[in-house]
Amino acid sequence: MFPKLLSSQTIIYHLILFFSFSLSVNYFVDLEFVNYLSYVFFHLTLIYLVFYYFHFSLIFISFLYGVFFDIFLIDFISPHLISFLAFVFLFYYSKKYLLNFSSRTISYIIIGLTLLMFVSETLIANIFFNYPINYQNLSWLFFISLIVFFPSLFIFSKIDKL
Repeated sequence: MFPKLLSSQTIIYHLILFFSFSLSVNYFVDLEFVNYLSYVFFHLTLIYLVFYYFHFSLIFISFLYGVFFDIFLIDFISPHLISFLAFVFLFYYSKKYLLNFSSRTISYIIIGLTLLMFVSETLIANIFFNYPINYQNLSWLFFISLIVFFPSLFIFSKIDKL
């Protein structure tokens, strides 16, 4: 149980989560692309970590990151929190089915879930807090996700081989 939690791979993934979170919430006016890139990379890393290194501590970690994303980005608590926790619980209850898929299918599921998380976070913020939907930002997130997806999987596979 604990070797999976404290392996060198999971520590690297948690460092990636922390640094991409830090870059996501620090707004760089001149380098807005860095914010989008780190935000997308955070979501991809979280989903990948849950898929391949699931541990119950990820529920607590998802809770913390969800709360902090909500506080720093929109000043309300719930859109990221609900999305992250819903994803972790959805994975937990369906992991025996999801892990039977090929790695290629899981890759498509990861990118699909990433895009779905962006939409769900946006919709939750709009429905609960009347936070306006910014289609340009959502488009940028989708575009960057599609560009960053395969290089990030390459990086993750290199980390997994450590």
